Order: sequence, then C-alpha cells, then structure tokens
Amino acid sequence: MELGNLRKLLNSIGKNRSDFIKNPASYLLSVSEYTAKLNPTLSAMAARTAEKEKPSLTELDAVVHELAMFIASASGSTKAAALLHTSVATVKGIGGKTAEALEKAGIVNMEDVLLHFPFRYEAIGYEGGEKGVLTGVLETHGPTFTRGKKRIYKAVFRSDSGFFSALWFNFSKSYPASGLTIGSRYHLYGNIGRMDGSYSIVHPEMISEADIGKIRAVYSLPTAVSHKTYASAVFRAVHDYLEYMPDTLPLRLADKYSYPDVRSAVKTLHYPDDISQLGKLQTRSHPAYERFVFEELFYLQLGLLMKKKTYQEVSGIAFDVKPEFLEEIAGMMPFRLTSAQKRVLADIFNDMKRPKQMNRLVQGDVGSGKTIVCFTAAMVAVKNGCQAAIIAPTEVLAEQHFRSLLNFLDGTKYTAALLTGSTADKDKKASKELVREGHINFVVGTHTLIQEDTEFAALGFVVIDEQHRFGVLQRKTLVEKGYTPDILLMTATPIPRTLSLTFYGDLDISVIDAMPPGRKPIITKAFPESSRHRIFDSVKKELDKGHKAYFIYPLIDTSDKLALKAATEGYEEIAHYFGEDVTGLLHGRMKADEKREMMNAFKHGRLKVLVSTTVIEVGVDVPDATVMVIENAERFGLSQLHQLRGRVGRGAEQSYCVLVYSKQISEDGKARIKAMEQHADGFKLSEIDLELRGPGDFFGTRQSGLPQFRFSNIVKDVKILHRARAEAEELLAEDPELAKPVNKTVLEALKTRWKEGIDFLNIG
Repeated sequence: MELGNLRKLLNSIGKNRSDFIKNPASYLLSVSEYTAKLNPTLSAMAARTAEKEKPSLTELDAVVHELAMFIASASGSTKAAALLHTSVATVKGIGGKTAEALEKAGIVNMEDVLLHFPFRYEAIGYEGGEKGVLTGVLETHGPTFTRGKKRIYKAVFRSDSGFFSALWFNFSKSYPASGLTIGSRYHLYGNIGRMDGSYSIVHPEMISEADIGKIRAVYSLPTAVSHKTYASAVFRAVHDYLEYMPDTLPLRLADKYSYPDVRSAVKTLHYPDDISQLGKLQTRSHPAYERFVFEELFYLQLGLLMKKKTYQEVSGIAFDVKPEFLEEIAGMMPFRLTSAQKRVLADIFNDMKRPKQMNRLVQGDVGSGKTIVCFTAAMVAVKNGCQAAIIAPTEVLAEQHFRSLLNFLDGTKYTAALLTGSTADKDKKASKELVREGHINFVVGTHTLIQEDTEFAALGFVVIDEQHRFGVLQRKTLVEKGYTPDILLMTATPIPRTLSLTFYGDLDISVIDAMPPGRKPIITKAFPESSRHRIFDSVKKELDKGHKAYFIYPLIDTSDKLALKAATEGYEEIAHYFGEDVTGLLHGRMKADEKREMMNAFKHGRLKVLVSTTVIEVGVDVPDATVMVIENAERFGLSQLHQLRGRVGRGAEQSYCVLVYSKQISEDGKARIKAMEQHADGFKLSEIDLELRGPGDFFGTRQSGLPQFRFSNIVKDVKILHRARAEAEELLAEDPELAKPVNKTVLEALKTRWKEGIDFLNIG
C-alpha cells in the first residue's frame, strides 16, 4: 500500500513541481510518513528537509531522487523496465506482420510507443487547416463515371447550405457502401475541393461529432501500419504503462527551464488539448518536446565530458620538445610550413610536453598539409626514444602514407615498416620481430595493427588518419596492452563548427585553416551529360600537356532502378576515346594487389586516365592529375564531392573539377552542384551539406561511441545543445564522479544511455 502511495506522491510532485518548490513541507512529511518503516534513512532525510524554513533546490532534488531510486529498487526497476519493454504485439489488432513492420521502424515495445512522438498535428474542424469537416445527410450513393470516363464512387449529401459530394477513386463492393445509409447524418473529414460547382471531399474519413474541435496526432508509420491500429497502441501505452516511465532529468534543471515532468510531457505530446499551443507543437518548440531534446543532449554532453576527463587523467609521456629537434626536422622538409600548420604544431607540442595522454584531433581541408604536421609530431616522439604508429582506414592509404614517410625519412637513420593484410606472412613476421625489439621507429598499417599480436618496445605516439571517431574499443585495446601513447587523429572530412561539441566534444581540436602557398584554386564547372564529348575534348588538351585525369562513377554495376552510369560501362567509352593503353579501371571489388598495381601505373607509369568508383576518395595523392570528372555528380553528397575534388590540384598546375549531371537531377542535386561551383572551403560546404541533408543522413550510419539521436536535430537545436553543455559542465564541476546521492539517478541514466557506445568509467 505504501509503495503505491509513494508512486502517486512522486507523480504528484512531478505534476505540481512549482507548488512542491514553494510549499515542500506537506510533500516531504508525506514522504517521511510513507517511508518510516520501508526506508528509515529516506524518512529521516525527508523529515530533516521539511523542518527547514527554505530548503534549497539541491536538497529537494536529493529527496526526490532518493525517493525515485527507492521506488525503482523496491518495486524493482527490473520490473518497471520489463513492463515498459512489453511487446507492442500484445496490443489488440496488432498481428505478426504489423508488429514486424513496426519493429523495422524501431517501435518494438511500449517504451518505444511512448517515445515515438507525432510528426505533425491536425486541428479537426478549425479554419486554416489543410483538411476540413463537411456535415450533411446522405441523399444518394453509388458507382458513377467522371467526364473522363473514369469509374468512381460518389455519395451526395445535403447540408444546411446546399449539397456536397464525397468521392472515392479506390473502392470495392463493400467499401464505402457498407458504411453508408441514406437519410443518416455524417461528419466527413478530409481534403475539400470543388466539383461541378459544389463542394466535394475526396476519400473522406467518417468521424464522430465528439472528434470535431480536437487536436489529432499524426504519426510517421510504415505503410503496412494503419493510423487507427497504431492509435490503439498509443492509447494503451499511455494509460497502462506511462506511470512506470522513470524521470531522469534533474529536478533543478526541469525547474530552471520550465520543462514539464516526463509523464506530463509524454501525455501532452500524444494527446494535446490546448489549440493555442498547436503552432509550438507543429514546430516541436513546445516545452513538452524541448524537454526531451534538452535531456538527450544533456546526457550526450555529460558522457562526452566524462570521457574527456577520463582521457585527461590517463598518465602519458612528458616529451622533451627540444629546439634542436625541430631544427633537424625542419631540414627534412621540402617546403616551409604555413602559419596554420605552425599554430597546430604548437597545440600538439604543448600536449606532448605534459605528463598526460594527448587526445587531439587535427581537422584540415583536403590538401592543407595535415600529414606533414603529423609526421613532424611523430618524429619528436621518436627522437625521445619512442616508437610511432600511423594507422589508416584502408591499405591503399596506408601504403601511400608509408611511401610519403620513406621520402620524409630519406637520408636519415630512422626506420619504418608497413604492416597490412597484404604484407607477406614472412615479411610480416620479420617486421613484427623488429618492432618488438625496438629496431623499427615508425610502423604504418591499418586498424588491425593495434588489434593483432603486434607488440611494441616503446609505443609513444599514434596517428589515426581519416577516422571520424577513434573507437573506444580500439583505445581500450591499447590500454589493455599496457600502452598509453599520445593519440593524434586527423581528418579531411570537415564537420561544421556548430557540431564540434556533438561530434568531438570529448577531444581537443586544432584546425589547419590555410592552404600551402603556390596552389591555385581548382576551377569547378558543371555540365549536362549531353556535353560528354565536349568534356572529353577538354580533358584531352590536359593530357597533351603531360597531365592526368580521373573519371569517377557512383556504382560498379548498372542499376536499372537508378539509371546510373557504371564505371565498367563508362570505362569502355573513355578507353575508346583516349586509348585502352593509357586508360585504367579501379573499383572496390578488385583485390588489394590489383588496386596497388593500378594506382602505381597511374601515378608512376603508363596510365594517363583512371576510371574509378569512389575508392580513390580519401588521401590518394597524384600531383600530375589536374582533371577530376565526376559522372552523375548529383548522386554524391557535398562532402564526398569535395573530397573527390581534393584529389586534384595537388601540384603547381591549374586543375579542374567537372561535375556531370543527368536529366533526372533533383532540386537538392542542383543545390549541391551550385554550392560546389561557388565554394572551395570544405567547412562552408559541410554546413550547406548539413542543411540540405539533415543530421541523420549527414552522419550516415551510427558513429562509434555516440548514443543515437532520438529527439534532437543538431542543426535546429544548437542553442539547446550549448545550454546542455553548460549544465553538464556545471554539474561535473560540482560532482566530477557523479558520486553524490543526489546524482545517483543521473549516473544510472548516463550508463544506460551510453551502454553500447562507451565504457568511460573503466577506460584509463
């Protein structure tokens, strides 16, 4: 009995938060009374707080969270979770196929139903809505023909102002006839138009008089699921399961920003009753929805900050960055560093000098000179007696880094080894032995380098190239092997500045925001596919100068559905024009050694034209290449187009990027191509890309280490993101380990939200 009273009391505190804060004594005394036998400690805590004239929000928060924790443990948080995880298939009317369709849409259980909010609302019977209501008495109904001889079903109704008709273009023997009775009065809801001089309504919904004046929630659902069926699931979830939903937003934050408690918010979003709030509901700016956005971003930032704090506490190597080291390294470079490169190196060296592990990301546009910055920092580590590892996402890029590194080390005493899946077993075994004994200074490879049985004598510096996020498991692998090297990530995939808190909130960031001198801006032009031979003629003029060209296609095989040019088809046409002896084909299905041979032939050998899929997108460096032709350019994202463009313009000659688009180009496709013609800055393009595609498509598949975004749109909600970051920072400043009783619920919620993405409490 007491437990039920406590649950009702907790709900009452949530619903009447302002009253609880102003007049807490009665609530606290009830808590004390109901918990006297069940939890004497909580009872005494509530009584002490009630005795105070003006208890602080923090003290009230502490009682509420202790109460929530007690209810969860007493009734069994496992039991509550089990109830919330009741399958949606238990709802009457939801069969196997419907449940399967909902599951594919991410709606598996009652908690999913509660948190799957409407994407829009309809105000039934209000002026200004997309749909309207017509009321009348049925006069006649039956199949008929339009003037164009199309068979339809038509029903004529008499209203107070005349006659109107209802039209069905899709009908059967029983539908809609079985639901219609001449002489009966009906309320029809739908899109209203005009036909033959009178009002008409197409495929109307028959509603009751009680429905008129209400706000109806409309959900985004799979085509196999009817709104009527899903509405019954929502009704059951709200009435039978909502009471078990935990409220994990700290009370002081909910009060500070006037956010409702979780149960009130869920009910408001599914069953709104205030027409004046319709605008805010439609734009998702209503406090009931903003509450979930804030909470999601608050826990995101809390996790990232704790993760960053954990990294900062890991003991590292205090490197000695001697001026004579830097002078010697400067003598190894074929060119002078830009001011931007020097500034980033200063950030890196400051980190390296500290006795803590470095975790820094270097962002730089394609061709900005990130690689030489990383080589320089790694060389300082080597000069301190440590080994450096350079990890690339692909074998092609690893091999390119290895060749660049050999050029950098040419004429010095320092050694390097390449370890990839294609390295012969005999060579791999010998190299690993030399690495283990400390005879190799630099090791270049793919991610398997740290996951396999490679042992280092003194690993002190790791460079991770072209990874948006260095996965927690990989970092954990290093820690478990006993290595705590300084970690430097680098990426040429610009993330909009507004998103750096979301994407890289756990890392320190440096940006190389200037290009090396002497490089000419790449001229970018767009042409329809009908101009192909004109493009070929222009490319031939470049080849006649001794230059080289890429032709990029989006797919390897033809697809009737998308009607795209495939690289294999395009190769035949291009080879016919330029000659088979100077034209090569590179695609993702080739073996690693075949790719290597093809790239070498293009970079150093006979090939002047390389026809390829996007396998050359990242990192490939051929200074003689001055033309990049991208077929079906409208099919690529802006970031991808910019990365491809960055494969040319790497020498002193003028370079060109040609974007070829098809007749079926969409408005978004036109916008992307226009942006490419107008902008060379990768950061600017990434912001445009984000606006065009939205955060879901921008990030692509779920990134390692981040929880999923269920409510927030990180473009639209950037102000809330900064607010959440500030609150997370303030909370951790007060309680760095979230060890205080008041933050128990916060810590548990944090673990739950990050359970698949991060083990920040154990790493380091």
